[in-house]
Parts: sequence; structure tokens; C-alpha cells
Amino acid sequence: MSNDDPQTSTPPAVTVEPAETAATPVATDLLAPLQTTPPSLAEPEMLVKGLRYLQERIPEFTQLSVREKRSYARAANLDPEFVENGLHAARVWRQTKMMVKRTGEELGQEQEEIRHWDEVIREMRALTDGIEAANVKRKHRLGTAILHIYRMLGIYFHRSLPEDAYMRPYYENMKRAYLRTQQFRRRKKKEEPAE
Repeated sequence: MSNDDPQTSTPPAVTVEPAETAATPVATDLLAPLQTTPPSLAEPEMLVKGLRYLQERIPEFTQLSVREKRSYARAANLDPEFVENGLHAARVWRQTKMMVKRTGEELGQEQEEIRHWDEVIREMRALTDGIEAANVKRKHRLGTAILHIYRMLGIYFHRSLPEDAYMRPYYENMKRAYLRTQQFRRRKKKEEPAE
């Protein structure tokens, strides 16, 4: 029987083997990346747009007020063993659909969906923690450089060299801001209750 036979409903399998060239690396391990160059780094503006787009695609995505969170807290945080026993009872009880408008199987599917979204939440928290840590490192790097400039300018002005006089207004502005920050920190520390 030929492949042109109209009675055959499955199309012939077609496989394409990529030609091996010097420019195309061959992966010997399934987990080995095929790219030899690292992926391009994400820009913050691109990520913000992507995350906003992602929000529109997440089912039931919403924001809750503090009051709403409190009102949902009790039923949303039941003991896992209690929930599992409840799901088992819902599957067995003939009145489940009439009482809660869903079958025991539908409730089980909802529990499975919750587990998947909990995993997404953990990964998103890890992602935001990593982004925050990277930004703290950037802020530290910048802050260290600014503090070094401030200290060095202070040393320069103790020597009072005329060629450095043009920097005095910039240094004075930095000094005012720095002292104001230090006063605020001291005041805040005094206001903190003793443990």
C-alpha cells in the first residue's frame, strides 16, 4: 500500500535532521544548552511590560484589601489534613453537588489547581527575592562609591587647595543631606521601643 492511499488517515512521519556544521553545536546531553552565547539580559522596562501583560493572563488575578484578606483567611488556611478528609467525603457524599454546586471530583481538581498555583507563587517569590537582592547589590555599589567621593572631598577641603574650590558647593550639599539623614536615623533609633 502506498502513502497516497486515501484510506490511510495518518500522515507519513517526517523527520528533519539538522545539518552538522561548525556553526551548529551538537548537544550530547538533553540538558545541555544548544546556544553557545548567553541569552541577552532583560531590561527593567521590558520586564515591567511583560509582567503587566502576564497579570492579564492569570485566571482570577486580583488585589485584595487588608479587610478582604482577613475575611478570607479562616477558610483559605484550613489544616491540609482536614481539607484532604473533606475532599474524600465530598467524593463519596451524593449530596455534594447540591450543597456546594460542585462535585467531589471538581473540588479535587480545584485543590490540584491550587497546588500548581502555590508552586508558581513560590517561584515568583524566589524571582522577586533574587531581583531585590540584585538591586540591593547595585545600591550598595553606588552607595559605596558616593560615600567614598564624600570622604575624599572632605579630605581635599581640609587642605584648602584653591583648584578644588569649585567643588565646595557640591560637597556642602552632600554634607547637609548626609547630616540630615544621620539625625533622622538617631531620632528613629531613640523612638524605637526597647525589646
